[in-house]
Amino acid sequence: MVESLFLNNTWIEISESAYAQNLGFFRKLIGKGTELSAVVKANAYGHGWQSIARLAAKHGADSFCVHSIDEAQRLRRAGFRQNVLIMGPIPLRRLREAVEENYRFVVYNHETLRALHRLDLPQDKLARIHLKLETGTHRQGIAEADLAGFLTELKATRQVLLEAVYTHFADIEDTTNYDYSAHQRASFDKLVDTIKTAGFPIIRRHAACTAAAILFPETHFEMVRLGIGQYGLWPSRETMVSFQEQTARSVKDALRPVLTWKTRLNQIKTVPADSSVGYGRTYKTTRETRLGILPIGYSDGYDRGLSNQGYILVRGKRAPVRGRICMNLMMIDLSDIPEAQLDDEAVLIGRQGKEEITADQLAALCGTINYEIVARLNPEIPRLVVG
Repeated sequence: MVESLFLNNTWIEISESAYAQNLGFFRKLIGKGTELSAVVKANAYGHGWQSIARLAAKHGADSFCVHSIDEAQRLRRAGFRQNVLIMGPIPLRRLREAVEENYRFVVYNHETLRALHRLDLPQDKLARIHLKLETGTHRQGIAEADLAGFLTELKATRQVLLEAVYTHFADIEDTTNYDYSAHQRASFDKLVDTIKTAGFPIIRRHAACTAAAILFPETHFEMVRLGIGQYGLWPSRETMVSFQEQTARSVKDALRPVLTWKTRLNQIKTVPADSSVGYGRTYKTTRETRLGILPIGYSDGYDRGLSNQGYILVRGKRAPVRGRICMNLMMIDLSDIPEAQLDDEAVLIGRQGKEEITADQLAALCGTINYEIVARLNPEIPRLVVG
């Protein structure tokens, strides 16, 4: 462990062994012939884009997916030469950058095609586009009624390579009824046939996110976009249950959480009974209470919704959060952990001894999903890759 780590108030540890296991699990599922693209948008779902990109490249990912051209450029500037798909919108004035730097990027607007046509590009430069097809999520995408006209305009657009087409499932995670996903799959197949008939016979397809990659091999096609699963988190409880029913395997044999979030006790104080704790006086002690102060708050990504209901691990035991989460500080009850001392390590997400606090548990307390719990972790918190 890096010595300078001990100079930080808070840090995040990324387990390489857990990440390698997760990526290996998905590689076995999809096989060697399907491109495995690691989604590292949103700072790699809060895990640290640079650390995760290095691990992904080392342990078998073929390419990357990001949301913005800025995220793509950060990967390139850091030395990653793999293909990068930009899945979010690119400002029309930055399309030249996307083409000249050889990124793959999504297209679903006529205006984008027209802007590409107006670019005065070198003859050896092609815009590598992936058409996003609308099959029922109703976010980005080309609707069936607009597809024929879009393809006609695409044929007339200079220096454009239709490299792939794709879609995204709307209801494949939060359910065990996959009828709507089957409907989307049928719609996607129909739109792909339309594209081939229109004169684009050789195109790659991708549709599978983590849940689809786990549950439906028929959606793997030529490429899988691997998001939350590479980080050892299940897209939903429903996905986990469906996996168990299909395979009769333990979930522990499949995915291992990659991230552990830690801090240290920076003050310990004893307050009398009937003392209010924190802003708004939302907690009042019922006995003489030993409080621990942690240098963590909602600006670091610890949700304010965990006020008076979250737990922190200290000396392998659960210490309840007392009072409201502040911007940079929080208070915990150490009354039942008398051995706790100043500068002790405290775990906000992860395992300590026999106890564990998961992103899913925190999400349930906040009424949200594990994606949000990890994606909102402050990018300035140091990330350290451990064994």
